[in-house]
Amino acid sequence: MLAIVKKSAGFQLDTEPPEPQPLTKAHLSAASSGPPLKLKGLRNVKNVNRLVDEASLPFEPEGLTIIYGRNGSGKSGFVRILRTACRTRTENPEKLKVLTNVYGSDSTPQEAEIIVDQGSGDFTIPWKPEHPASDALLHVSVFDSSAAQIYVDSGSQIQFLPFGLALPHKLNETCIALKERLETERQTITEQISLTNVDFEKDRPTKAQTFYEKLNSETTDSEIATATTFSNKDESRLTELSRLLTTIPASAADLNTLRTWITNLVGTCKISSEELSGEKLKGLKELRKKANESKTAASLKATDLFSNEPLPGVGSETWRQLWLAARNYSVAEAYPEREFPVVSSSEKIESCVLCHQPLGPEASERLKRFQEFVSGTLSEAAELAEKKVAQAEETLPDITIFSSENWDSQLEQIRIRDENLADSLMKFKDSAEKRHSLAVKLLRGDAAKIDLEAEKITPLTSELSSLSEKLSAEQKEILHAGDEEYKIKLENELYELTDRKLLASNRDRLKKRRDLLKQDKLYRFALAEVQTKGITQKANELVDSHLTTLVINSFNSELSNLEIDHLKIELSRKSDRTKASFQTEPGTKLAKATSDILSEGEQRALALSAFLTEVGVTEGAGPIVIDDPVSSLDRDRGLLVATRIAEEAEERQVIVFTHDYVFFNDLCREADERGVNVKTVGLFADAASTGKVDPAGVPWTGLSVKKRLGLIKNDFASVKKLHSSSPSDYELKIKNLYGRLRDTYERLVEEYIFCDVIRRGVDRVETQKLRMVHLSDDLAVRFHKGMTRSNTYSHDNPKAETVLVPKPADFEKDLDYIEDLIDGLKSESAAAEGKRPSMKPKK
Repeated sequence: MLAIVKKSAGFQLDTEPPEPQPLTKAHLSAASSGPPLKLKGLRNVKNVNRLVDEASLPFEPEGLTIIYGRNGSGKSGFVRILRTACRTRTENPEKLKVLTNVYGSDSTPQEAEIIVDQGSGDFTIPWKPEHPASDALLHVSVFDSSAAQIYVDSGSQIQFLPFGLALPHKLNETCIALKERLETERQTITEQISLTNVDFEKDRPTKAQTFYEKLNSETTDSEIATATTFSNKDESRLTELSRLLTTIPASAADLNTLRTWITNLVGTCKISSEELSGEKLKGLKELRKKANESKTAASLKATDLFSNEPLPGVGSETWRQLWLAARNYSVAEAYPEREFPVVSSSEKIESCVLCHQPLGPEASERLKRFQEFVSGTLSEAAELAEKKVAQAEETLPDITIFSSENWDSQLEQIRIRDENLADSLMKFKDSAEKRHSLAVKLLRGDAAKIDLEAEKITPLTSELSSLSEKLSAEQKEILHAGDEEYKIKLENELYELTDRKLLASNRDRLKKRRDLLKQDKLYRFALAEVQTKGITQKANELVDSHLTTLVINSFNSELSNLEIDHLKIELSRKSDRTKASFQTEPGTKLAKATSDILSEGEQRALALSAFLTEVGVTEGAGPIVIDDPVSSLDRDRGLLVATRIAEEAEERQVIVFTHDYVFFNDLCREADERGVNVKTVGLFADAASTGKVDPAGVPWTGLSVKKRLGLIKNDFASVKKLHSSSPSDYELKIKNLYGRLRDTYERLVEEYIFCDVIRRGVDRVETQKLRMVHLSDDLAVRFHKGMTRSNTYSHDNPKAETVLVPKPADFEKDLDYIEDLIDGLKSESAAAEGKRPSMKPKK
C-alpha cells in the first residue's frame, strides 16, 4: 500500500516499487523478534548525582541481579540512568531529568555506557541525558516509585504488543508518519495554490467567475483559452459601458454644469494660448525693461539734484516707495484735504509725517524740492511705466479654473469620455500655469530669460467643443438608460466583460493553478490511502479478540499472587491508534482515581501487579528493572513479592534494587529454591561519593551456604599463592578463611539440617518444612568433625599446643568435605520427606 501511495503522490522513486502482496498467515508465522536483549552492566558513569566517577555496576544476564545498599548508597543514581535510557511510565518527562552532583562543582558532561548483548556478543550503548534513547533499550522496562503512581491511576499501557497484534498499530504508526510527511509536502502545494488566486472585484454570477470556481485538475488548455478570450472589440465595448453607466447617476443639471464648465474652459484655454504666447511674453519682458529704464533715468536725475542731501539714495525705488507711503498717510489721515507735502510757514509750524518732529525752514524747503522732483517729467514717466506694468499683471489671463476645487472631478468626467483629451488638458494646464508664472516673474523683474519661448501652446478649443456636442447627445442616452431594466442589462454586460478581462490577464496563472490542483489531487488521494480509522477499528477488534481477555486474566492473576484480589479494581481497554492500553477503574463513583481509595501498601502492590501484567503480555522477554519493590508493604506481602519476582526471573532477566535486608534474604532464598542464577551486588557510600561497589558483595550474614562457599573458594585462590611466597601472610589469611568456613557450618545448620524452618534475620517459622528435617548419626558425626576442624584452625591456639598450619591441600580437602556433607544432608532430607505421609489436607 505504501508503494501505491508514494507512486500516486508523485514521489520520485529510485526503482519501481514491488507489486503489493496481500498479508497472509504465512507472513505472520515467519515473524520473529530475535533473541531477547540482555543487560550486562553499567560503566564509566560520570557526573551523575553523587555517584563515584567512572562508577560501574554489573548485572547477571541469565537470571536475577539484586543490588543491595542502605539509604543514600547510590542506588537511585543508577536507576535514574536506566529510567531515561529504557522504557518507563511517566506523565512528566521533566521528572526523568538526571541531576549532577548539586553540592559539587564538576562541569564535565553527564554520560555513561550501558553494556548489552542481543545474541551476537557484547556491545556498548552510550548514554547522555539530552540524547534520544536507543531503540534497543526500549525492550527494557523500569519500575520505580514515580511509575507506580501512574500504574495505579492510569492503568497498564501495552506499548509492545505480540507481533501479530502489533501489526495494525505499527501500520497505523507508519500511516501517521506518512500522513505527516504528505501533509507537510502538500502544505507547499497549498500555499502555492493560494498564490494563484484571482481576486475578482466582487462576487457575482458571471461566466468568468463560474469558470474560475469550477477550475480543477481536469480543466484543459483549450477550455482555459476559451474562457479567457478578450478582444479589442471587447475592450471598446467595456469602455463605452463604463462611460455610459458612470453618467447614469448624473442628472441633466449635472451634465449642464459640466457643459458650462467646459465652455468656460474653452474660453480660458483660448485666451491663455493667446495672452501667454511667446510674442506676448516678449512684450511683457519689454514692458518691464522700459519701466526699469524710466526708473533708472529718474534715479540718475535725483542723484544730480540731491547729491548734497544728508542721506544718500534720494530718488531710488526704495525712496520712492517711502515717499508714496508718506503722501498716502498725509492725505488720508495726518492732513486730510490738504495738498502734500504740508510744510511750515511763518504763521504755523507743521510736523513731519514720518518723524512727527516740527518742520524747520530747512526741512520744509527740502520737502518742497522732493515734491518738485517727484512731479517732474522723468519721475512721472517712471511712475507711468510702473502703472503699465501693474495693469499688465492685472490683465493676465485668469487660469484659476485649473486649480478650482472641482477640477479633478470634472477632469475625471472628461477622462471617462475621452482619455486622450484629458491627458492633453493636463499638459495644457501645466504649460499655461508655467507660462502664467513666468509672465508674473517677467513683470516683476524676476526672470531674465523666457524659458518657454519656443514652445507652442495649443488651445484645444476644437476638441473641447466636440466634447460639448457629445455631452448633448449623451443626455439623450441618459434618458433611455435611466430605465432600470436597461440599466441592469448594461451592468450585467459590464460585469461579464470586466471579469473576463481579469481572467484573460491571468491566463498563465490559471494554467499554473490547474497544474497545482492536479498535484494536490494526488496528495489528497495519497492522504485518503493512509487514513487510520479502519485500521484502528480492526486493531481494536483483534485486541479484544486475542488480548483483552489475556490481559485481564493476567492482571487478576497478579492481584491474586500478591493477595490483593479482594480489591474491587478492574481493567478496561482504552486503546488509540498506536497502542492498546488498559485503564484501572476504582470500582466506585465516589472516587475518580484509584489512589484516592487505596492505602500506600495496596497502591504499591497494585502497581506491581499492573507492571508485571504489562511486561507479561508484551512481545519478547525483555529485561525488567525494579526499584524498591517492597516500599510500604507489610512483611507477608513483601515475601509474596519476593516469590513473584523470583518466578519472573525464571523467564527473563530481572534486576532489583533494594535497601530492605530482610527482603534481600527472601529474594535470594526464593531464587535459590528455583535454581535461578543470582548475582548480588553491595553498594555503599562514604563522605566523598556514593555508588561504590563492595568487592565482598552484600553483608556476609545475608549470604547462603552456597554463596559463602563461592566467596571462600574465590578468596582461597589468592591465599594459596602466599604459601610459598609469604608463610606469615598465608597463616594469617588461612585462619581467616577457616573462620568463615566455621560461619558456613553454622549457617548449614539452619539451611540444610533444619531445612530453613527457622533462620536468623527472618521473623517467621516455616513449620511445613519440618517434613524434610532428619539427621542421621553418621551425618551428625561428620558435621561435628568438620566443625571441630574449622574451629581448630580458626582460633588463636596457645604456643604450647602443637597445631600445624594447614597446607593448601588440607584446606581444599576441608572444602570438599563440607560439600560432601551438604550433598549427604540434602539426600537424607529428600529421603525423609519421601517416607512421610502427605502433609496436604485431604479433600
